Amino acid sequence: MTTETSFDIRPVGGEPEPEQPNKYRSNVRPAPYRIPAAPPIAWAPGNSARRAWLSRFVLMALLLLQALLSLRLNNSASPGELQTLPDFRTGDFFTGSSLYPTIAGAVYGGLGIGGVRFLSAVFMVCATGLLYSWTTRLFNERAGLSAAGAFCVAAPTLVLGALATEDALSLMLLAGATWLVVLSRSGPLWPAIAAGPVALLAVVVKYSALFYLPSILLLAVLVSLRHTSVAQSMVRAASLGVSFLIAAGFYVASTSGLTTPETAPLSELFQGWFNWLGLFLAFGIFGAVMYVRKARMGEVPNGGAPDPSPAWRLTLSLAFLLPALLAPFLLMATPVSGTLWRPELAFGALLAASMVGVGLVRMIGAHFRFPQLGIMAAVALLSLGMAQSEYEYSLWPNYENIAKVLDGEVTAEGRYLASDPRVFSFYMEQYRSSQWTAISDVPMNNGAAGLEAALRKGTYDLVVIETPTSSDEEKAVLDQLVKEGRYRMLTGVPFKLGWDINTHQIWIKNLAAPAAPKPGQ
Repeated sequence: MTTETSFDIRPVGGEPEPEQPNKYRSNVRPAPYRIPAAPPIAWAPGNSARRAWLSRFVLMALLLLQALLSLRLNNSASPGELQTLPDFRTGDFFTGSSLYPTIAGAVYGGLGIGGVRFLSAVFMVCATGLLYSWTTRLFNERAGLSAAGAFCVAAPTLVLGALATEDALSLMLLAGATWLVVLSRSGPLWPAIAAGPVALLAVVVKYSALFYLPSILLLAVLVSLRHTSVAQSMVRAASLGVSFLIAAGFYVASTSGLTTPETAPLSELFQGWFNWLGLFLAFGIFGAVMYVRKARMGEVPNGGAPDPSPAWRLTLSLAFLLPALLAPFLLMATPVSGTLWRPELAFGALLAASMVGVGLVRMIGAHFRFPQLGIMAAVALLSLGMAQSEYEYSLWPNYENIAKVLDGEVTAEGRYLASDPRVFSFYMEQYRSSQWTAISDVPMNNGAAGLEAALRKGTYDLVVIETPTSSDEEKAVLDQLVKEGRYRMLTGVPFKLGWDINTHQIWIKNLAAPAAPKPGQ
């Protein structure tokens, strides 16, 4: 291998040639492009359009999953739903103002109860979207997607999205108030001012939303205090503070004259809280501990803004987690009709979901070091949410089948007795309220003597009773029907109640025995 070399040959004794600059230039031309300096990490820590759009696509998939899981639940109208629909409000107990019944009545008139339930699903989907937005602003996209994913498969979320009640609308308004608070942390003042009326409207729709306003108020002070002065943070939280005082007065004035139903025992509340939110809150507590311990995971070694102090991080974690941790005590003061109190846990889960998202991200680790842990957590949350929501949505009988049977038996002149005839009226075509009597409305003087006397006389042409019986009055009716012999059971219509199979028994009068023929005839 040879190398070509050039030599500078000058004549001997001659005058030296003048020096010429750049006489010996390289024949390598500069490249038409510029190589930028290599960043210290392999990806840009700042916001980017690519990351934002990818997160939005994942969020859309999660919201679609939430809607499908809610709409898969199927059962007839529950007694709690009938209170908010037109012509079915009993007036015995009222959990909010007339705002939601007005909205539900307009939708019900055109789309029926299915349309009102679909409206609740839309409200819950919007709440999940707002949860993703404020969690992303406070932390990052991964925490926002993890929070939305955990909340969208939780059983309280799925059940509220399938019930025609005011809870979904109130929860969406609370989510909107929280989003406005986070949006105004260092920007314009108008979102902080708007958060107050939105939070107040949430209490107007559902009185128990008042219990969650202190956490949102504390959050408003914290997020503003980190970016502004103490005076500015107080100004930004003033609207929420005034709204909280107004809502408290409204709550006291509106609930003082109401006859509230019996509250479930505290032991039952704790058991339901642990079963429904135990795993969910475990991830949230883990996320709070890890966030207080270290603000970042180490993926961005030279972040822009300084990390908040450990005291600030601890207070923020408590603002998000306390409503869910204190849920059993809050439920004792929450007016809930019937046994459907577990979906009320969705209010606390909405705020706690932000720290649950942080916990899931910390479990997976920096740069997805342990993805198997995230997959296991997602499968566990999804399985529990689907099973528990299916159970909760079957805690009242399906009245459609029994209504079809009764339509063929009732007449315009008959008198009828039932455990709760109001629920039949929603599906029966031949229903007249004056013909039906509830077992609880029959006078029970001297024990069950009045009811037994009415059955001996054959006052009622048809009796509908749920078995197994759930009250002393129903047990007395069933015992009298079996003992007296004046009635016979026409048929039994089975229905699912939780994991059990119960029956609607339909009893009718015995036909008179035909007269014996005379001798010689």
